[in-house]
Amino acid sequence: MPLNRTSNRRQVSISVQISRVVIFTAAIAVLLTMLVMMVVAAVIARGAAQDRAHTIAELLAASAGVPLVLRDAERGREVLSALSTSDGVVRAQVTDRDGAVLVTYEQNSGNSATPTDGWLAAMTEVSAKNRVVDSGDLLGYVEVNIREQHLANSLLQFAASGAAVLALMMLIWWMISASIGRRLSLPLTRFSEVTRKIRDTADFTHRLPTTHVSEVRRLSEDFNAMLDVIQRRSSEVQERNTELARLAFYDPLTGAANRVLLLDRMTQLIDAYGRGGHPFAVIGFDLDQFKMLNDQLGHQVGDTFLKAMSHRCKSELRRIDTFARLGGDEFIALLPEVDSREAAHVVASKLAEAVHASNHVHSLPISCTESMGVGLYPEDGLSTNELMARVDAAMYEAKARGRNQIRYVRDVSTPERAPQPEKADHEH
Repeated sequence: MPLNRTSNRRQVSISVQISRVVIFTAAIAVLLTMLVMMVVAAVIARGAAQDRAHTIAELLAASAGVPLVLRDAERGREVLSALSTSDGVVRAQVTDRDGAVLVTYEQNSGNSATPTDGWLAAMTEVSAKNRVVDSGDLLGYVEVNIREQHLANSLLQFAASGAAVLALMMLIWWMISASIGRRLSLPLTRFSEVTRKIRDTADFTHRLPTTHVSEVRRLSEDFNAMLDVIQRRSSEVQERNTELARLAFYDPLTGAANRVLLLDRMTQLIDAYGRGGHPFAVIGFDLDQFKMLNDQLGHQVGDTFLKAMSHRCKSELRRIDTFARLGGDEFIALLPEVDSREAAHVVASKLAEAVHASNHVHSLPISCTESMGVGLYPEDGLSTNELMARVDAAMYEAKARGRNQIRYVRDVSTPERAPQPEKADHEH
């Protein structure tokens, strides 16, 4: 009996044995490739999520200084409110330097996907903590937690579909092993080439080509679908980061720079002056009669005026200049490489004309004008706070002395009249 069994086993043809080896090797290769791609995709996506978390934490830290200094939880909630439109941010908080929580943001359950429990949730959730610093002093910390739920779902779907495809391949092998052995080598070679390219270059635009082997084709479709999800999510993260950066550094109504961006660029100019000795000028102005415009015609007309005025003012400045809105009707123009009062006066006059020209958007008989203060660095202040305070003082002196004037930090004895609006500015 044992001899007969051995004889029967030896009757298996070489082609069948080769087919078995090919199918077994192909199954192992596909399984390993799937595992490698899952790990690579998870690592890359986790790294992208970590970078996103750090970016959000840095942007929030740039705006969290004032709430921490004032211990103002309401302002802290306004800083964190931008996270409500950011998919994946499950938690964020602002704490002072002693660890006391000022304000916390929790993602609403209605805006989040079904949570993933266990190790997969831990693998897809990342956190970032950023210091909030003002003039070198530590004010506190901003911590952000991000959970990439779509990554977890994609990995689970990919694992399940891959397992199903592998099981189907083994079943078909018992029926048509020879045919599978002949046809699988080329598609698997292509599969391996594409996975190596993605692993080596982290470029998820590569796709598996269509093949005539149904099992490999299904696996390719599932794999390409996972790559589509990863690529789409990566693009969405980049777009959201761009939008968050815009909200953090620019005024949403006028598109002008906000206080954070203005002070950052002014600090850079002060540092550059220490290296190369390049002075700069600061022009601050407050709108006259703007409250009357808002009260009589409404905020919609007031907003239209502010947008039109900001557009005109920015068009009068150079690309290297910064036009910022500090809030309400107060604006600042930062002028690098402007080193004299005469040069600053030319720009101030153009800005005044831009303000006057914007009065066409309303029907008031009285034009909105401006009270301007002009300062030069370093002669009018050696720090951002000192220079800004003196420019503000000159601006308010211009307003106190009758408005529609240009005043200078070092010379406030003789007011400079700003250009008067033409009659056509009030006609519609």
